[in-house]
Amino acid sequence: MAVRRLCPVGSVLSREYYALFNSQGYMLDNELYYNNLFDATLDSLVAAMEREGFPGVRIVVTERGWPTGGGEGASPDNARMYNGNVVRRARGDVGTPMRPGVGVEVFLFDMFDENEKDGQEYEKHFGVFELNGMKAYDVSFT
Repeated sequence: MAVRRLCPVGSVLSREYYALFNSQGYMLDNELYYNNLFDATLDSLVAAMEREGFPGVRIVVTERGWPTGGGEGASPDNARMYNGNVVRRARGDVGTPMRPGVGVEVFLFDMFDENEKDGQEYEKHFGVFELNGMKAYDVSFT
């Protein structure tokens, strides 16, 4: 599967913008244009399943989120932007370049921050709510 950049490295199509659905550039992959990592990831799964003889598989994303702290790119603003965009796409049955209009069910990770979770510091900060029950950021589910 050949991937060709339509924008030079370091331009508007940067890692963070591409991941946050905030890119103004596109990636071309097998005649399909991608402006976000979420769609590209889903379509890579769809292509693999079709290649193995399982076309039309319904996709359910069971853990999707963005940390509010503990690492580079982790912030309440980025979590709000990323999760808000994931929710809007799921609610609107937007689909992907390979499957336009075919909705994807998505479960956000996580409801609450987890201060006792093992691993890197950012792993503790995926909650829509902080440990004290206060919202970590605003995200609309409507």
